[in-house]
Amino acid sequence: MAGGRQAGEKRDAVAGGEESDGTVHAREVATNSDDSAGSAIKPLGLTLADAKTLLAAIQRHLVHAEVADYCRERRCCPRCQKQRPMKDVRARRLNSLFGTVEVRAPRFKPCRCSVTSRRTLTPVAEIMADRCTAEYERIMAKLGAWMPYRRARGLLAEFFPLGDDVPEVETIRQRTLHVGARLEREALSAAKCSAPPAAAMTVSIDGGHVRSAHGYQGRTFEVFVAHVGNDHSQQIVFSSAPAEADKQRHQLSGVLQSLGMTPQTPVTVLSDGAVGPRALGEAASTGPVRHVLDWFHLAMRVQHVAQCVKGWPHATADEHQKGADLADIVEHIRWRLWHGQVRRALDLIGETLLALNAMAEMDSTTARAACKVAQALVALETYVAGLSDLIIDYAAARRCEEPFSTSPTEGAVQWLLHRRMASQQQMRWSPRGAHLMLKVRTSVVNGGFDHDHAAAERWARRPFRKAA
Repeated sequence: MAGGRQAGEKRDAVAGGEESDGTVHAREVATNSDDSAGSAIKPLGLTLADAKTLLAAIQRHLVHAEVADYCRERRCCPRCQKQRPMKDVRARRLNSLFGTVEVRAPRFKPCRCSVTSRRTLTPVAEIMADRCTAEYERIMAKLGAWMPYRRARGLLAEFFPLGDDVPEVETIRQRTLHVGARLEREALSAAKCSAPPAAAMTVSIDGGHVRSAHGYQGRTFEVFVAHVGNDHSQQIVFSSAPAEADKQRHQLSGVLQSLGMTPQTPVTVLSDGAVGPRALGEAASTGPVRHVLDWFHLAMRVQHVAQCVKGWPHATADEHQKGADLADIVEHIRWRLWHGQVRRALDLIGETLLALNAMAEMDSTTARAACKVAQALVALETYVAGLSDLIIDYAAARRCEEPFSTSPTEGAVQWLLHRRMASQQQMRWSPRGAHLMLKVRTSVVNGGFDHDHAAAERWARRPFRKAA
């Protein structure tokens, strides 16, 4: 395919092909002279610019040959084996990762033997229905889900021979969201794959908030992220915006079934105690459900009280001792909650509140600090008392290697939301746009985006009607 490496020698690239009858065709697609005769160090191999030129030329000749072969086959009538009359020839453009190719698109009149359909046949519309290759759209959506659209555009222009036809930022955004809509539709219609029945399953659900675009009610809107796992160490991440999800419960149920959920499989739902995540996890499960309050959120409530205690004044030895005693009490409350002793923890909170309320009524420097710590303790008491049925013995669960924390879900929220949609990105999102973007990012993080995109291609919106 290439010439020698002597100084001044030309390097030729030849593209070839073989037809069905065995005829071999070869065509020169690129010629480049070695201009490094006077340099001390000669470049090895192809440069990026040479590779771009070579790939664009090969793609152009390959597409022309494939389109010509397909049009030749479609011109022959399958009933009478005669050629359809030519109507006209138009030009069509195909966007690909290796440049935009303009091809001749002939249109054929109906065959004279056809009596049921008298439509004009356009073979190129059948294989170039969306004016782009599936790989072009897949890579564009994948990059758009990984990084900001403008950075994705720069990456495409840097490494692919797109020339002046680099897609605009709005084009990348629209194609990414269209792919997300297809993935959601495929998730609703696809038959559930049969997986080995799981002995137990865990659904860890947490929520995050995304800044909303101007014109929507509220400054932010909520997004649910679920981390699903079974006893076979298989894990899948699911995410959606409840306001825009299409049959959210049905989609999550499909994820559970793909991991082996049966009507007899016990499901443990970990959440922060909010009604929304708990209801979603219970509605998507077909087996017996057990709700558990996540230890991370419970510990954060206790930590808030500990932070208030750190602000206790230390001007005198008596104040210093009272602050140390309060810090010790907070650790006792944490220890009792960690071992599932809810009643004892509430009793200790109640006794501490009586002492703090007495301090708050006194005219002293500690009155304001006591009032602040008392308010934090009241909030903790309300939270623990309202969700006492969901608090378990976390120490025993850890020893038995049972799930008790949503830390994997916290990591998924960090990757799915904060790295792409956080305020540091200076972006505002519509609920629909964020929901469709999450569908693409979730498929990428699960490692099945290539397969999911190929399966969802049947839901692509085509601008042309199907040919006769």
